[in-house]
Amino acid sequence: MSDPNPDVSRVRQLLGLRRAALKERHEGVERDLARSNDPLAADSSDRAIQLENDETLLAIDEAARQEIAAIDEALQRLDMGLYGICKRCNGRIEAARLLLVPQAVVCAGCLA
Repeated sequence: MSDPNPDVSRVRQLLGLRRAALKERHEGVERDLARSNDPLAADSSDRAIQLENDETLLAIDEAARQEIAAIDEALQRLDMGLYGICKRCNGRIEAARLLLVPQAVVCAGCLA
């Protein structure tokens, strides 16, 4: 169903594109961690470097999953007609904040 508000449609599109990029990143990290392209090296020092890189990959993956969850929540609030309304104080989320962080579900005042 098409949303009559072009701004809401644009937000939905931007969130969807960002979510797709994050999902792709998550899948790439999973492939890297599964070692499908780069098996663990036989040399112990090379293997240690690979395992250290795994820690970085896990951090990147966790950040991606957290952002996907935030986007999903923003999309759900969009569907419920609550996008742009702070889930803590029910005040308006600042327009500038939504431009920078379209998945924001709390206002700047509630972040403090």
